[in-house]
Amino acid sequence: MSRLLERIRRPEYTGSNRCWPCTITNGALVAAAVAALALARRRLLAAAVGAVGLASIGARGYVVPYTPRFAPQLAAALSLDPHDSDEPGSLSGVPTDADSASDDDAIPGEDVLAALIEAEVVVPDGEQLRLADGFRTDWREEMRTLRERDLEALAALADEHTGPETEARVGSSFGRSYLVLQGEGGLVTLRREVAVAELGAARALESRVDDPAIRRAAGKPLRSLLEACPLCDGPLEITQSTCCGEVTPIGSLPAEKLFCPDCDVRLFTFDRER
Repeated sequence: MSRLLERIRRPEYTGSNRCWPCTITNGALVAAAVAALALARRRLLAAAVGAVGLASIGARGYVVPYTPRFAPQLAAALSLDPHDSDEPGSLSGVPTDADSASDDDAIPGEDVLAALIEAEVVVPDGEQLRLADGFRTDWREEMRTLRERDLEALAALADEHTGPETEARVGSSFGRSYLVLQGEGGLVTLRREVAVAELGAARALESRVDDPAIRRAAGKPLRSLLEACPLCDGPLEITQSTCCGEVTPIGSLPAEKLFCPDCDVRLFTFDRER
């Protein structure tokens, strides 16, 4: 029996790696099948299908074969959950009008890196970069403060750290709330952990970097250097997953992600070439 259970289980799609688009899609299919059998007065079969279906979703993450191949892409295409994309949203990713001079995307990465090195925020360590001890301490203190605030307070803070053309508000989907930054050219959503991390970084950078556009643009690359979770202060891990709307090209491995196993949140998605 134990061998059979091991063959059935798919840990790559359950636990901390659970693919919620897969779970939701299969849960809806099982519910529809149970309802149809119940209406046909086949109640025992309906109960059996429901029990087997739920057990399969719990152990495997799905019932319908090949669900992980289509459910994440389907959820992403339908924009069912703005939380789930290859890379979490960022303060630097607010869409602006093409004629806007405040577009953070216009800042070259080399300029951002040069500013952070000059301000002694990051320190070259061989071929790698690491956070300077003083900045790491200040950033961590800012995140500890911000994690106690609700999303409305974080939205008000985001208004202070983004351009006047950007409106910050709170949105919700799938029972989860998130921060919405509306620019002239569209919007970007920030999960709570990303908002805490990047707003904390912007606040810690205020005494070190004068340019607010640089402070906004620095949040995303700085997230890749996090060692502790912005929400719980627990250690982060690097993991791989094909869930949550990520599309992996044929023949390629899933991208590595900086992940908090305690909070079940993703902080950064690394390039596949990393």
